Parts: sequence; C-alpha cells; structure tokens
Amino acid sequence: MSSVEASRADYDCLNALEVGALICSPEDLVIRFANGRAESWFGAELEGQTLTSAFPGLDEGGLAEAFSDGKVFEFTGETKVKRGRRIAFRLSVSPKRIGDDRLLVVSIEDITKLRQQEHLLESFSRMIERKTRETEKERERAEKLLMNVFPYSVLQEFKEFGTTTPSFYDDVSVMFLDFVGFTRMPVSKQPKQLITELNEIFSTFDQIIEHHACERIKTIGDAYLAVSGMPTPNPDHAVDITTAAIKILRYLRRRNADHPIEWTCRIGIHTGSVVGSVVGIRKYIYDVFGDGVNTASRMQALARPMHVTVSEQTYRIIKSDFACVPQGQFEMKSGELIEVYEVAEGDSESDAEASAVSGPSAG
Repeated sequence: MSSVEASRADYDCLNALEVGALICSPEDLVIRFANGRAESWFGAELEGQTLTSAFPGLDEGGLAEAFSDGKVFEFTGETKVKRGRRIAFRLSVSPKRIGDDRLLVVSIEDITKLRQQEHLLESFSRMIERKTRETEKERERAEKLLMNVFPYSVLQEFKEFGTTTPSFYDDVSVMFLDFVGFTRMPVSKQPKQLITELNEIFSTFDQIIEHHACERIKTIGDAYLAVSGMPTPNPDHAVDITTAAIKILRYLRRRNADHPIEWTCRIGIHTGSVVGSVVGIRKYIYDVFGDGVNTASRMQALARPMHVTVSEQTYRIIKSDFACVPQGQFEMKSGELIEVYEVAEGDSESDAEASAVSGPSAG
C-alpha cells in the first residue's frame, strides 16, 4: 500500500471538508486515512483499524453484496463526541479507482439535525393522529347526541345544510304518555333515584318505539311523546304505534310486579296532521306541533290508568287489528265532539266489559 501512503499528501485536502472522510483498502477494509472531521467524531485511532472494528454493527456481508450489485453501501448509527454530546451519522462506502489504485472512499455525514427533524415530524404526526382520533370520537359523540334529538333524515339535512325546513305531515299517528300521580310519588322528591328510574323506563320505551318503526320526539318531565309516519312515511303508522303502546304497558306491568316503586301511566293516541321542525338557535330541539299533538294529549287525559285510549280517526285504521271498546263522545278544546275508544289489548271479555262500564278518566 506504498502508493496509498505516498499519496497521503493528496488526501490532506479532505481535511477541509465538513464531512468525515476515510480511505480504505478494499481487500482487508483497513482504514488508511481519516480526515480531521472523522477523527474528531470517532477518535484519532481510526487509521489502522478495519471498518467493521471502527463501526460496530456494520455488516461486512452487506457491504460485499452492495459492491457486487454496483451499489453504494450505507450504514447509519450514533456516536458520542465531546462533552457527552451524541451525533447521528450516515456512512456511505463506494469503490473508487485513483490512478492504478482501487480504493474504498467512505464519507460520513452528521445527520443529527435531520434525525431531530424526523423525530419532530414523527412526534407531530403522532400528535395529529391522536388529535384526529380525538376529533373523530368527539364528532361521533356529538352525532350520537344529535341522533337523540333529531330523527335520522332530519339530522342528515341539518348536517348538510346547517338548518332544516319545517314540514307538514298529513297522516301521522301521535302517542302521548303521562304517568299518574307523579308529583305524589315518594321518588319524585329524590332527584338521583328519580333520574335513575326515568332513565331506565324511558330507555326501554325508546327500544320498544324504535322496534316498531316509531320515533320518540321528546320527554317533558314524566311525559313521553312519540310519533309514527314522520319524518319517514309509514303506511302502518297507526297499527305500529298502538302495538308499541300496548308493549309499553306490558313492560310496566312486569316491572311493577317485582319492583318497589310502581309506575302507572295513561296513553292516548290520535291520527291526524302535524308540523315537524327544528326549533331554537343555540339549543336545538326537534318538535312537533298542531291539532294532532293536542288531540293525542287529550286522549291521554281521557284514558284510564294503564290503558290506551284512541281517537275515532285512529280507531278506523286499527279496528281490524285490535279489539276496541267505545267510550262515547267527548268535547275537544276546539268544541268539536269526537268518538273515543279504548284498546282492549286482547285481554278477556271481562276486561272489555269493565272498560265499557267504568268509562275513561277525565283527569
């Protein structure tokens, strides 16, 4: 290697480089020259060492394979320099012919800042991913809350346009449910227990209502308002909501049988026209208005405890599906007289007869 040593003066120009530079013999990978930058990073004893001993972890087999494929071999690592500071480096080895000599030229770059930038970018990416997941969870949570406020089709319109158009529905069945003697119940004076009870009961009502293609509109204290036939048309709206009302009563009877607190309700149903719309500017609620709602409320007031009372309009639709007992004519707030019927729930004839004798409650 006398030619290499004789050319040492030619390599001294490499000391001016900002990167580390090594000259190695290809046969034994012995370092014949190291510039000042390389020695400041890896020590003054580089010359005479082999590449694999100076840089533990460097793959000699990978180096040979890269050369056989005509590629530049690269290796990255870290080393400790002055004052305990660590630098990240990238080592590139490529074969060169200088005159008659075949040599390996090794360049070593300080990639510490690049690594720091990569780590920052990776940390930023992880933060963005985390924020994205959190935002998605918040969006899903907000959408679930909105789905409890708006019917699905109304929610889609609200999400797309930021508002909804009030709609008139000509053929809708409305169910109004209210609990009997609520203010006199001991649980009404115990807020935590009251909310727990109502949450359990109304959640079950919601399941029944949803199962029968109905839509809960809102709860008002201990009252529960649901509809069928809006905003999505349903040709079986009256039958579906009556079925749901009967199942609600059956659920309450089963619950009362083995529960210390007894809940008793009245249910009224009317079929007619209503208007549905989102109301509010900062606090939104989807609500229904019109004679259909008012008449359903009146039917509820006329019902006996734990029974379902329907208007004549509803009776005409459901009479072939449910046994109904006429209760006579009653005056609405508008002054109109309408026929009122009680759904017999398919119970015994004695139940129907008792219903006919006792008549509806007026309160």
